[in-house]
Amino acid sequence: MSLSVPSSAERGADRRVGSICPGCGSSDVADGIRVSDHEYALNFVPRYKECVACGTLFQEPMPSLPELASFYPADYHSMSPGGLLSRIRNRMRIRRLAKLLTRDGAILDYGCGDGGFLVQAAAELPGRRFWGYEIADRAETIVLADGQVTIVKGEVADLFAALPACSLITLNHVIEHLPDPIAVVKELVQKLVPGGIFEGQTPAADSLERSVFGSHWSGYHAPRHTVVFSRKGLQSLLERAGLSAPAVQGAFNPASLAISLGSLSHSGPGRIHRSGLKWLCLLALGGVLGPIDLLSGRPGITDFVAQKDAV
Repeated sequence: MSLSVPSSAERGADRRVGSICPGCGSSDVADGIRVSDHEYALNFVPRYKECVACGTLFQEPMPSLPELASFYPADYHSMSPGGLLSRIRNRMRIRRLAKLLTRDGAILDYGCGDGGFLVQAAAELPGRRFWGYEIADRAETIVLADGQVTIVKGEVADLFAALPACSLITLNHVIEHLPDPIAVVKELVQKLVPGGIFEGQTPAADSLERSVFGSHWSGYHAPRHTVVFSRKGLQSLLERAGLSAPAVQGAFNPASLAISLGSLSHSGPGRIHRSGLKWLCLLALGGVLGPIDLLSGRPGITDFVAQKDAV
């Protein structure tokens, strides 16, 4: 079984007119491939098209919100209480955000999961107000950490009705789950104060890891990842959404490599449990390979940051 990915040139004959890249907006799009769910064993197999201009990958047809919601099982990993490893990852993320907090205003974690990160951030960054958002069938507001954390569940309109001006908005492995990322990012930018920061972490379609693992690459996370940006495509989206000076750089994330490695045993849909000895072994191997991934210049996971223009 080949793990290589055909180049855009090799797939040039498969280009179709009518598709628009969510990253750069180009209509020069190749048909791409179908990818099975190697993590939660769903039988739905989406097709990912590839932008020839920037290399961004995206599902077509794009799932509706009800369809997308059905792709997340009850034990989805971001909705489960985290242990020691989660707290360590949270601390690394908090340190990254702390360096960007140069203005007053709320901090929004868009796609906050169970809110565990926000509670930990509130403890480590006292005096800051934190907000979180998760899509849900009904509107609900949850207040945690003695009022320092507010989580809004429901539609985006429910969030914007309550959310104050933000000094920083973070999307940690969220932007790749959005069916219409440009629309969401534009709305979020309106909530940033002048000079406010928009940041996050996401897989990179133009990575060495994808070239090695092909359809087994963890960055697809099929069918839950609707758009997987290339670095060029992500920079283009941030600029088109009204943000300035977008920067995209590699991030150390052994879990992504662990999922890629674990999926190799699946010829079709399969399940990977993020617990137990096998998972710890995969994480350890991912930790060993992580520095190589970063040094390649084409890391599988990237951090991004951009700024709203100051008035």
